[in-house]
Amino acid sequence: MSGFLIDSNVLLDIATNDPAWADWSADQLSACACHGALTINPIIYAEVSVGFRSIEEVENFLDPQIFLRNPLPYDAGFLAGKAFLAYRRRGGTKAYCLVLFNLRLTEQTSLTSLFSCCRRLS
Repeated sequence: MSGFLIDSNVLLDIATNDPAWADWSADQLSACACHGALTINPIIYAEVSVGFRSIEEVENFLDPQIFLRNPLPYDAGFLAGKAFLAYRRRGGTKAYCLVLFNLRLTEQTSLTSLFSCCRRLS
């Protein structure tokens, strides 16, 4: 079955109701859902989780009945996101540490597409 690995930026647009991108991202996510499975991985989970106070809030937003998950430890993804947030709050300047790791995982999946905010630039 084909599917889409949904980039964290698209999910964050929706979660934060970004005035410039929320509607576009929601429309594209709906379109993807009509053509295949929506999938996330632990890195995407980690990146999205930093905007939530609890794992329960993240679980509610990233409903496992909507977003299929690669069989990796999502609790570790939540903790990785919190560690990344702490790194940034201490003055860390690398913004794409998790994104680069995410792209390596993406290359190893059998999914046909990575749906990313980068697509809105084309």
